Amino acid sequence: GCDAYEPVGVERQYVVEAYLEAGSPFPPVRLSRTAPVGETYDFDARAVSGAAVRMRRVDAEEEGIVRYAEDPEQPGLYRPQGPQNLAGGVPTVQPLGRYRLAVEPPAGDGIDTDTLTAETVVPDTFRITETSGDTLTWREDSLAVTVTRSQYPGRSARFVVSTKAREATRENLTPLAAQAFDRADTSGVSLEELSVTESPVINQGNYEVGPGGRLTIDVPWLVANFYGPNVIALRALGQNYYDFLRSQQVQQGGSTFSPGAIPNVIERIDGGTGLFGSYAVVRYELEVERPSGGGGGLP
Repeated sequence: GCDAYEPVGVERQYVVEAYLEAGSPFPPVRLSRTAPVGETYDFDARAVSGAAVRMRRVDAEEEGIVRYAEDPEQPGLYRPQGPQNLAGGVPTVQPLGRYRLAVEPPAGDGIDTDTLTAETVVPDTFRITETSGDTLTWREDSLAVTVTRSQYPGRSARFVVSTKAREATRENLTPLAAQAFDRADTSGVSLEELSVTESPVINQGNYEVGPGGRLTIDVPWLVANFYGPNVIALRALGQNYYDFLRSQQVQQGGSTFSPGAIPNVIERIDGGTGLFGSYAVVRYELEVERPSGGGGGLP
């Protein structure tokens, strides 16, 4: 997530963060303050309590307002309580729906903001039709996935691919990841950090459109840091999420969220900073095998 908000400038701002997943229940919302210039952002230290948080779909009149309540065990974390005019729990996020988030911070907090608002349009759901295999050899086999098209108003689909290693041990590190880990005395990289990776944003020019509009995406092997079982997740990005990631990657020259300042990223929060994003996701399991030479060095 947005683990490091230290925007350029000295003005304190509220930071709001929430991610809507197509077909899933409404998500929690995190609210905090930016860190002063020169200080490290820590959510627990900057959490904001006592806010009024609500969310609703704005392109469907029958949808009720979903109000949020703060988690009593986690200051600054607000969870959905269900729509005010419907019974039966929290509704699910509808594909292609437009949602509006409104946050009213507590009075007397010293930040001149009455309300934070943001809107996001959720990408359409999609599904996997084919993969290059559920057991592949690292950097020897092709790593590709074919999916149905994820519709989005006004533009083609944009994706990121992430990988979560199920057995993140030193022995299972691929050679490139092992090099990074062995430099941990200077770079501070941990096995836990290496276990989750994310590709750069994949645009239309980086995937092939086949029969029936199906999309084939060649996944870079750099997303696999560990041999053994991995979970591959392919996310179709809403516009806010896409803008945030692509601008962050340009600024940092990397492809993952990382500690430190996030300078000049594209945000779409009125009255504050942060990210109200949305996505649709599919996942599959992949067993990554060692190459025939044992993987004991760079190809």
